[in-house]
Amino acid sequence: MKYAILGSGSNANSYLFSSGGFSVIIDNGFSCRECLRRMDVLGFDPSLVEYIFLTHTHGDHLRGVKVLSKKLRTPVVVHKMCRLNSIVSGGVYKTIPVEPGDEYSFNGLRVTPFETSHDAPHSLGYSFSLNGVTATILSDTGVVTEQMYAYVKKSDLLFLEANYNETLLETGSYPRELKRRIASSKGHLSNSDAIEIMNRLQKEGDSRVREVYFCHMSGNNNSPEKLAEEIKKGLLWDRKYVISPRGAMQKGEIHNETDK
Repeated sequence: MKYAILGSGSNANSYLFSSGGFSVIIDNGFSCRECLRRMDVLGFDPSLVEYIFLTHTHGDHLRGVKVLSKKLRTPVVVHKMCRLNSIVSGGVYKTIPVEPGDEYSFNGLRVTPFETSHDAPHSLGYSFSLNGVTATILSDTGVVTEQMYAYVKKSDLLFLEANYNETLLETGSYPRELKRRIASSKGHLSNSDAIEIMNRLQKEGDSRVREVYFCHMSGNNNSPEKLAEEIKKGLLWDRKYVISPRGAMQKGEIHNETDK
């Protein structure tokens, strides 16, 4: 399975997964033109995109979904309670509703959406399985429940939010109410939250996770250097990890372990 972070952070987020002649995109906070440009730079063919999965309706995840959906004639997979065409003026090409906790199959791609704890209605995370490899996106949630953690453990590849450094957030220029929102149970995961999750995986020793990307980094309340500093001090995880700078494009591929 090939994958890409087309971009991640407080401004715009989009991910791509691909195998053979089949690709899916998760979120698009970029303009359609910018999303397509980033796909081209990373060597992905937009004509192979068959579905767009939406995590939630905040602009940094939703902004470019409508135009991309219509241009590629690609349906958007959303929470069954999300009335996307009433939120997005002019509507998307088509919507496919899903129920959190149920498993779905899309042309060989098995997908399980799960509820996250965020201040956007009907917010979802996704766990994908393709060709024997499972990837999970866990972002835009203020807490990690045992259900979320169960999906994380079953993943080979994890995209994990590390949104803010607690000291930078507390001492920064944001209004007090916004600071409370970010740090609340309906907000985001901090660097220390992300490190704690990975340390739990390390201590329990029974997860499938082989690679983790720390992503969705704030431009005001975090930095790659600050996260690296916290990782050096507190991360027990001894497998591969990658820090995803805000807005950076990154790609890779991961194989079914039985294919090695």
